[in-house]
Amino acid sequence: MLEYKLIRSKRRKTLALQVKHGQVTVRAPHYVTSAFIDTFIQEKSAWLRSKLAEQQKTPEYCDFSQGSNLLYLGEKVILNICIAKKSEVYFSHLVIAEIEPKNYQEITTKQLNVAISEKIHSRLINPLAISKQIKKQLEVYFKQQAEQLFSERLERISKQISLCPTAINIRQYRARWGSCNNRGEVSFNYLLMMTPLTVIDYVIVHELCHLEHLNHSKEFWHLVEKFCPNYEIAKKWLNTYQSQLQWQNPH
Repeated sequence: MLEYKLIRSKRRKTLALQVKHGQVTVRAPHYVTSAFIDTFIQEKSAWLRSKLAEQQKTPEYCDFSQGSNLLYLGEKVILNICIAKKSEVYFSHLVIAEIEPKNYQEITTKQLNVAISEKIHSRLINPLAISKQIKKQLEVYFKQQAEQLFSERLERISKQISLCPTAINIRQYRARWGSCNNRGEVSFNYLLMMTPLTVIDYVIVHELCHLEHLNHSKEFWHLVEKFCPNYEIAKKWLNTYQSQLQWQNPH
């Protein structure tokens, strides 16, 4: 019998299964017996073992191949590669499984589609070239999304804390999430689009506070805490998911 985490609810009317981070979770109505749940797990054991094995094989980082995982605003999404008349990147929903023994229910997850134009695809001679093209299109998409999102949130936060930069730049860094120079210019790594909004806001506050203290002194951290009281939670999130927040070159 597979081990599982059981969550009961008085409002729930049906059983539901979830496989996430190598953990099987069963959500059940309060009146369903443990024996029925065990039987349900046994019936779905083949599918559950398949999903568990799939998650173990899936690399933590994105390798820009079909079906690989990628974080977007803190949520894990599945990468889907396709060929179309024009190149574009867009989201859709993917049905994972129908798991109800008696009642129809679907589990869905977000899918990030990267469409390669037919013209470009005809020039790609091997899987490595395709992966490099996928990475290139994702970089453009993430930067575009970051430019819009970061500008909007920075403007709002700047007004709230009365710290305003002279300029904002969006780029990709190898080993930092943001920076601030002595000219009052702040820069942000567009790969922050992989993190939750609370983490993005923390990094924005962090860099804006450097306008007041261009160092990491006690005074600097007191100012960060003043404007972002839960900044330690955001820092912990970045450390926890560090391995998934770096884009390696396809190989």
